[in-house]
Amino acid sequence: MNEKFYQRMFFVGALWNVLGGAFIIAFAGWIFASAHVPAPAPPLYFQSWVALFVVFGFGYYLVSRDLDGNRNIALLGAIGKLAFSFVFIGNVIAFRGQVPSLFWIPVIGDLIFAALFVMFLRSRASS
Repeated sequence: MNEKFYQRMFFVGALWNVLGGAFIIAFAGWIFASAHVPAPAPPLYFQSWVALFVVFGFGYYLVSRDLDGNRNIALLGAIGKLAFSFVFIGNVIAFRGQVPSLFWIPVIGDLIFAALFVMFLRSRASS
């Protein structure tokens, strides 16, 4: 993978987080209704989580602008995406059949980005 690929990949990662966060906030009612689960009340439980991953999105934008200068943001992003995914999967196992399938979308996306972020970090470690 070359420089341009990683710049674009982190830019897409930024969009994934920022636009995904905007989508979740704007369509929270529809998301929870479609999943047949009540929305968290008060909404701060998921809004604060959304705020964090939107901030991570801005970090990925910074990485896209300066790959080597912001490498630690990529490391933090890979760790965060893996931690989110492991917590999610752990809950799927613990609460078998209670987690809506719709909620797998961000996990699958984050696992893909985590793998790409690790590929980027490994490419930089060998140089």
